[in-house]
Amino acid sequence: MASDPPLPRQTPPARASQGRERPLDFLKQFLARHSVPVSPEQIAPAEGTRAAVATVVALLPAIYEHQAVLAWAGFAAFWSCLIEPGGTAREQFRILGLFTACGTILGGVTSLIAVYPLWGVLPWLALTGLMAGLARALSPSIALLCALLGCVMLAGTGFPAHRFQDALVVALAFGGGGLWAAFLCLVVWPQHPYAPARRAVGACYRLLSVMAGEIAAGRLQETVHRQNVRTAIERARGLALQIDAGHASYGMRGRLIASLAGAERLFTAMLAVEHLVETRGLDFEARGTLAAFSALCQHASDAALEPAPDLEHLAAEGLALAGSIPVTAGPVGELVATSARTLGTLAEGLAQKARLPFDAELPRHAARLTPTIWQHALRLVVGLLATYLTSWWLDLDYGFWALVAVLLVIQPSGQTTLVRALERVLGTLGGGVLALLLTPFLPGSAQMLAAVALFVIGAIAMRAVNYTMLVVFISAQFIVVTEMLMPSQGIAWMRVLDNTLGSVIGLLCAFMVCPQRRGQDMDGLLQAAVIGNLRYVSAVLKREDPVMTDRVQRQAGIDTTRAEFARGSLPVLGGVSAVGERATQAHALLRALRRLSGEATLLRFDISAGLCEGDAQAGEHWSATAAALEAGAPFADIAQKIENGDVMAEIAALERAGRKTV
Repeated sequence: MASDPPLPRQTPPARASQGRERPLDFLKQFLARHSVPVSPEQIAPAEGTRAAVATVVALLPAIYEHQAVLAWAGFAAFWSCLIEPGGTAREQFRILGLFTACGTILGGVTSLIAVYPLWGVLPWLALTGLMAGLARALSPSIALLCALLGCVMLAGTGFPAHRFQDALVVALAFGGGGLWAAFLCLVVWPQHPYAPARRAVGACYRLLSVMAGEIAAGRLQETVHRQNVRTAIERARGLALQIDAGHASYGMRGRLIASLAGAERLFTAMLAVEHLVETRGLDFEARGTLAAFSALCQHASDAALEPAPDLEHLAAEGLALAGSIPVTAGPVGELVATSARTLGTLAEGLAQKARLPFDAELPRHAARLTPTIWQHALRLVVGLLATYLTSWWLDLDYGFWALVAVLLVIQPSGQTTLVRALERVLGTLGGGVLALLLTPFLPGSAQMLAAVALFVIGAIAMRAVNYTMLVVFISAQFIVVTEMLMPSQGIAWMRVLDNTLGSVIGLLCAFMVCPQRRGQDMDGLLQAAVIGNLRYVSAVLKREDPVMTDRVQRQAGIDTTRAEFARGSLPVLGGVSAVGERATQAHALLRALRRLSGEATLLRFDISAGLCEGDAQAGEHWSATAAALEAGAPFADIAQKIENGDVMAEIAALERAGRKTV
């Protein structure tokens, strides 16, 4: 992009670019539509190389002493690099320090407990499931930390220590590996603190490109794109807001947050476009402008990944696309032109290093133990106990692999559990085949260690790209390490069998243990979504400050997404969801909320374009209604009005100068 001159009209080159990348784009869009995330911009070979050095060096004592128990140092080093959060040194030290300290204690204690019969091990597994399940109520970084600590506790069941000295060796090996990895990550080989945030911002624009392309193709996904883009924006915002704390880099922080503010505005526009297409259809000309805008968003994603992007070219491209759309293009064309102009102006401002206003407030995190969290913890406990008993009955040599699979596969919703189970089985099968294909070329420890290094590079480099690819390299890595330190027949197929067993049991638990129903927790999530959307409607009608309106819209989107995920839909099976009258009512309300949000977003653009004056009195009414609901007012009446479309009809009835609202 840096070498190409600005183009006066972007549509033909954009379509040509789409033609060149069509196979890969089709695959990415298909997976995104079915909730299987693939993020090629997140590939991190430098982080993978650092992790390979940490893991290989930590494995050397085990190879030299021919003691498999010393491989715990390699496990600790690899897991530390896997959980390393990026961002500020303070955040890295907090996570890596907690993981090393807690893992050292838990690894040693588990090895002592592993020598007991069933009555001693089963309570420990139940405690592991409770810890990992209830940690979902905490922040995402701490929840991930607890999940990996759970893996440490489960893996320890495969290394029983008959003496206290043996348990001490396990603990010291883990602690040494963790300290070595932390020293390497924090002191010897720190990564660029902005790289994860840049990749996260690039992912937002890539998903916007997918969303625009899907709308242009006439494929309207009511929830999937909203969930993906909203999650990506909030994750990127969290990474960007960490930067200033430890590096005093206000300029870079402001540039990233401003880029996210631009992504938020484009996302808002695409929501309005999706609402227009759903209610009024899509003509041929609008399809072309949306396809061109999809290509523009992809170019913005590419620019976000570059340390020194050619922002002048991106600005010229965006403004050229906006200028190429005729005034008579209709509402969709107007929104696309506004979006392209917004992106071009943003790139222009960033190129000139202008200070742009941005919202530096994170959405609130509700750390509370809801019924859904308790049910998730119960599923984990049942899954771990069932898997351990099955492994004991089948006399599996590496049954702890199945235990780890259960812990990582079971998710709070049936949708994500099914996707995770399929990804883990496919990844394990791929890793087993990869290890078997390379076995003839690995005659000794040196060659095996080189293969481990390559697999670690692949695993860490792909950890944020796709879960299946991560499991492929992790499986191949652990198969080779096991062959090197604990050789036996058929290790690769044992790994496949154990992971498949754990994935199947985890999937059964997700749908048989406390199956998802619309209960008290779902009622609370629906009420929060209604309150958030009414506040957004109020902010739009009262023409509040754009930054404040963005904040209210973000929170409404987050609350609605939580309710949609909790409903338990399964897009990988074509949109199958929970059944029953109450589930149908929840689906109808969520669909009405999406339409209401789309109509409010469209009104917001009309107000900014001077086509409508808003309605401050109506805005105060809906603000008071939201406050009353939060204070405990009856929920059924307002929910019925939203489902019937009465609230949306009031917004649509507002007079727009120069636009037909039919």
